[in-house]
Amino acid sequence: MIGKLIIARHEESEWNKLDKWTGSVNIGLSEKGFDNSRKMGELVRGIPMDQAFASTQIRSLETLLCMEDDICIDLPITRSDALNERDYGDYTGKNKWEMKKILGEEEFDKLRRAWDYPVPNGETLKVVYERVVPYYLNNILPLLKEGKTVLLVAHGNSLRALMKYLENISDENIAHLEMLFDTVVIYEINEEGRMISKEERHMPVVKDDTKKVAQIVATIGINSGNKETLLELMNHNMNLARLNFSWSDLAWHEEHIKMIRDVAKEAGKNILIIQDLPGPRIQEEHGHTYDKTMAFDMTEQDKNFVKFGVEQGVDYIALSFVGSKKEILECRELIKSLNGTQKIIAKVERKVAVDNLEEIISSADAVMVARGDLGNEFPLEEIPFIQEKIIKACNKAGKPVITATQMMLSMVNSPTPTRAEVTDVDTAILQGSDAVMLSEETATGKYPVEAVMMMEKIILEAESHMTGDKKLNLL
Repeated sequence: MIGKLIIARHEESEWNKLDKWTGSVNIGLSEKGFDNSRKMGELVRGIPMDQAFASTQIRSLETLLCMEDDICIDLPITRSDALNERDYGDYTGKNKWEMKKILGEEEFDKLRRAWDYPVPNGETLKVVYERVVPYYLNNILPLLKEGKTVLLVAHGNSLRALMKYLENISDENIAHLEMLFDTVVIYEINEEGRMISKEERHMPVVKDDTKKVAQIVATIGINSGNKETLLELMNHNMNLARLNFSWSDLAWHEEHIKMIRDVAKEAGKNILIIQDLPGPRIQEEHGHTYDKTMAFDMTEQDKNFVKFGVEQGVDYIALSFVGSKKEILECRELIKSLNGTQKIIAKVERKVAVDNLEEIISSADAVMVARGDLGNEFPLEEIPFIQEKIIKACNKAGKPVITATQMMLSMVNSPTPTRAEVTDVDTAILQGSDAVMLSEETATGKYPVEAVMMMEKIILEAESHMTGDKKLNLL
């Protein structure tokens, strides 16, 4: 039986704290780095381990020793230059963000992420791979084949290089791979030393409960509609669970409404449920649109779904393709006639809805900026400004506003978002969004937990940079 390989990235160094490229310079951990290293030991508590490896750079050894100290183990440690961080050559010691301004975003991203981007007097990631992987195959893999479990603590780029081999990642896709801080990855491997399975464990994000934090809406679907994943989503501060009634049957939705409530009770969380209605939706080969010939009335299907939602006691009903306050008032009357108390989210996704924005905001309990369909109604370059207009109008009226659609779409297939997506979420928060929403990322994507966790981190970081006393209108 082959043992497990556990990898972890060293925690914050004194130069990480200053946003400097450290590379081959032997810099130790910051105070925060020591503290987080001890906490990271908790992520491997209970796993029997036989051997540890680290680079010869002090920050990786300090991280490893703190992890060991926290869980009261004393592993034999082997250190090697082959596991050291990438040498950044002439860029060593320079501030990353100042260099970004000089190099431009495209060249900066290539420098940090690309496979074979030249670094003056330094190393490419390819060169790092050529020293890390042979060392792994010759020194670590034999121990794993003996059934031993190995802990390896190294650096962002040396671990990325190893993960490229373990996960058989192409040269092109290596740019999308990241080894996060505050994380351990546990691999089961085959005889060739490649991945059979992978488990990620993350330190919980600690937030200041004295501050209001924007909410996270996660869509529940085939890849998140199970108790284990739901519990993880809730532990990473998913606040609202969205069920898209354009898909699945009522039996599926009933089952998952109960599941969400059962898991929320177990987790001690108050999770609100959004029933998202299809409206006059028309499915097309590569997407969907709506029946533009219809008057602004609720469809019979939506009315039946509302009845179901009231019976199930959902918290919010989201109306798709709203054109004016008429549909909102019609839905409210229907809810009232069924003895329901559900609140209404108006999805702004049509040009006419933007034209009638003021009356829609005043009639609804909350508003969703549904950017996907807005992109079919307006030139794409106008969407950021329409988004800002809707958010500001909702803020002024004191109504909760959710920004939605393709916020981190790449995470359907990738464990990390693109830099542009991070900026998009950050912008939505800084503009005044009270909630941000994940759709395919959590419904059908491969990494639902990572998507919510990343959303949580971006929100906390964005809000730490906000000035003034912005009051959130929570759902």
